[in-house]
Amino acid sequence: MAGSLSYFGRLMKKCRRRGQSQEEAEDLIQEAFLRLHEYCRESVVRDEEAFLARTVSNLAINSYHHRRAACLADETLEELENTHPLVDSSPGPERVIAAQQRLDGIVETLRAVSERTCAVFIAHRSGYSYDEIAENLGISERTVQKHIARAMFLLMPVGAAAEQE
Repeated sequence: MAGSLSYFGRLMKKCRRRGQSQEEAEDLIQEAFLRLHEYCRESVVRDEEAFLARTVSNLAINSYHHRRAACLADETLEELENTHPLVDSSPGPERVIAAQQRLDGIVETLRAVSERTCAVFIAHRSGYSYDEIAENLGISERTVQKHIARAMFLLMPVGAAAEQE
């Protein structure tokens, strides 16, 4: 451990570059020197600086994992479930396929009506009011209502089939 002061400076720079505070870095380096001293009692270390660098790196990783575990241990199960859900809430493949089939049925049904009825229905489902649709298409509100009613009437069997599933 001849050049321990020069090792200390290089190890300190390495720790600081990796985001360790001054105190954390000093603690890690001190622990690494202690482990080197204990290891040298039974074995020969050919490269002390490499031993120290590897030990400091491993200690930093262990320290990080311990802090992470301590943070998680403070959270309740409800908090953990809210931040890291254990069950995927997205629909399964069966539900995705069923929804795609219903959508295909709606598209097929809308192809059976006129383009105007389809446009009015989609505009209404997009959130436009009867008045806005009528003004935009140059038709009366009553005509808009009739187009929507026609589309709804044709789509009712599709919606009823979806409810039965």
